[in-house]
Amino acid sequence: MIESRFPTSWIFLTFFASGIITQKFVPVPAAYLFPIFAFSSVILLSLAVKIKKTSNWFAVIFIFIAGVFCAGKTGIGYEKQIPFSPEKVRAITGEIADVKEKGTLLILTIKDTTFSNGNRWVKSGLSVRTYLRRNEEVYESDWILIDRISSIKIEKNQISVHASNWKIIEPLSIYGRFRCKTQAFSENITRKWFRYHGQAAAIFQMIVLGNSRQSLEIKNIFIQTGTYHLLIVSGIHLGYLLFFLKILVFPIRRFEQTHYKIFNIFYLAAIVFYSAITGFNTPVVRAALMFGIYLFSEIIERPVSSLDSIGWAGSIILFSNPDNLFNMGFQLSFAATTGIVLAMKNLPAIKRLPTWLDSMIRANIGAQFFTVPVLVGNIGTFYPSGFVANLFLVPFGGIVVGLGFVFLIVVFLRQLVILPLIKFLELFWMGTKLFSMVSPAICWNPGILMVTVIYLLVFAVIFRNRWKLFVVSAVFFAIIWIGFNALNRPHAEKKPHYISGDQEDIIIFPCKKLLCLIEKENSAVVLLSMKENSSGIASVIKKIKSTGKDVVFIFVDYDHDIFEELSTILQEIKPVAIVDSPDIRKHPAFGYRKCFILGKKNIKQKFWDFLVPFEGIRVIYNRKNSVVLEYKNRGETTIISTYLNSRIFEVLPFSPEYHTVYATQIALSKKLAEYLQEYGTRRLVYQKLIYATEGNNADFEIIEMGKNSVSLH
Repeated sequence: MIESRFPTSWIFLTFFASGIITQKFVPVPAAYLFPIFAFSSVILLSLAVKIKKTSNWFAVIFIFIAGVFCAGKTGIGYEKQIPFSPEKVRAITGEIADVKEKGTLLILTIKDTTFSNGNRWVKSGLSVRTYLRRNEEVYESDWILIDRISSIKIEKNQISVHASNWKIIEPLSIYGRFRCKTQAFSENITRKWFRYHGQAAAIFQMIVLGNSRQSLEIKNIFIQTGTYHLLIVSGIHLGYLLFFLKILVFPIRRFEQTHYKIFNIFYLAAIVFYSAITGFNTPVVRAALMFGIYLFSEIIERPVSSLDSIGWAGSIILFSNPDNLFNMGFQLSFAATTGIVLAMKNLPAIKRLPTWLDSMIRANIGAQFFTVPVLVGNIGTFYPSGFVANLFLVPFGGIVVGLGFVFLIVVFLRQLVILPLIKFLELFWMGTKLFSMVSPAICWNPGILMVTVIYLLVFAVIFRNRWKLFVVSAVFFAIIWIGFNALNRPHAEKKPHYISGDQEDIIIFPCKKLLCLIEKENSAVVLLSMKENSSGIASVIKKIKSTGKDVVFIFVDYDHDIFEELSTILQEIKPVAIVDSPDIRKHPAFGYRKCFILGKKNIKQKFWDFLVPFEGIRVIYNRKNSVVLEYKNRGETTIISTYLNSRIFEVLPFSPEYHTVYATQIALSKKLAEYLQEYGTRRLVYQKLIYATEGNNADFEIIEMGKNSVSLH
């Protein structure tokens, strides 16, 4: 490859990932994938042989094309489709990949699915989501059969299935049967030894055994303290496993040093076995590959650096499943590990501190600074208390993992180990809850360019001898970011009457589905769902004129008329941008509107479901009878809905808290009240109550709006 001090594995990983990203956002038609790959491989190989001086660059181009090809072959960039029309599907079977608790329900993600129309079974490979009652006994790697299907919904490549009947069947794979037996074994042990300590048993299974069946309460608390990585079996767990094994062989350490190749094979087998027990999730696979590459390189006497092993581990994972690149868990796992390795190697040691404390502080700094950009880029929120919480909680987590290994492996010591294990689990949980109580949330949606700037500044601190290169690059990307913002928000003609205030208004107007105005400090954002008559839009335009602010129109649905609303709007007011549903791109007149209507008037065209929410607003649910918006502002999350009931609320994407819920129509049930309490809702504001069941036991404020348009502060 290219002659550089930059690790070869990271060159491969960078260009391979670039190909995957290209296929994600600019997909190559499926029919052209293989011809392009085959033709380019022949041409590039021939050029590399003939022009040896530039052969490295031809290899880089081939790696990029290979990334495009692998991503396309796994369906990235294409709309997922089931083998039959939804109304003809009679049954679905597959392996349970994930189990999450939400309210009174379990959310199951089923992978490697096979669909049946009653006459034949067709393997699809799609992932499907379904819902069961919370008290059902289902676990990861169980093989499930779903029949009596009442509905199948496909939205944003997510397939949701509602069915009245299901059962666990014998797993088809050898690994599936092995995982079921190990899970049954661990369940029996936990039930026996943690009989009167339910909370400690739940955390023990998550931290030591990789059980991902987590309650929302536990997940929120660990996210708020920045220690959620301790609940997911990853590199820290494998590190503790190797440390525990090293202690076991310490009495024969001379024999181990002499025959290190045999012991490396033993360590490799232990890593693979533990990874298999915990489910081969992405963080543990990444860590297992890293340790495996490092140990294997010692066996063949070809040592590699830690940074190189991270790069090769990432390349192998993306080659096997390119979709992992867009998984936040994968991004956090690699960012944290890379940050730890670079910080330990490049940050100076802190004098007058014990070596173990110095190493812990530097590792924590590296992990936190490298994961914060991923968090704000994906969810727009991070918790700064994680910098302090990790220093105290990670050692506790290490003790818990170590005692857990002793408890599981050394049978004759269980009677001695169980009491300290339970006490440390309880202390660990109490410490986590205490940190979560004083953990402020910082909300920020920087965008991909600003995330790049943040990483460049972090690199400038890490690589101090080349800080000028990274600072100059950061300034360059910051200028581009400022330029894009300036282009995307040209100054509109100001009206004479200007209103500004400390509070922001949310105004919901009478309409067919959703017509809402969010008045921010310097702009007004209008959201429309369907085709509205001129009188309905006129009231919105009148309100906008009274504010004198820049206005942005967001069409959240593709059902609106592509020209009529705009012609009405543009006669009265000029918006600075139009934000469309991505489905509008399929409209045959989209190109004409973009070039000859919006382009001529210098109105920018955007789409609302890109990498980060637009102005803190994103559409999280959009069906025939309801639209649900999520709005983040000043550390609070607000839900705005045209119609809301418990069935809609249970399928909303995860958010730590929904502080306020606005609904024009609401069906208030006991289950919905439980969900709202679970999400920490403080106020529920509605315009029309469809029905209300008894026994809601609401701990939040319930307010009735007026019958007409209402301003909510």
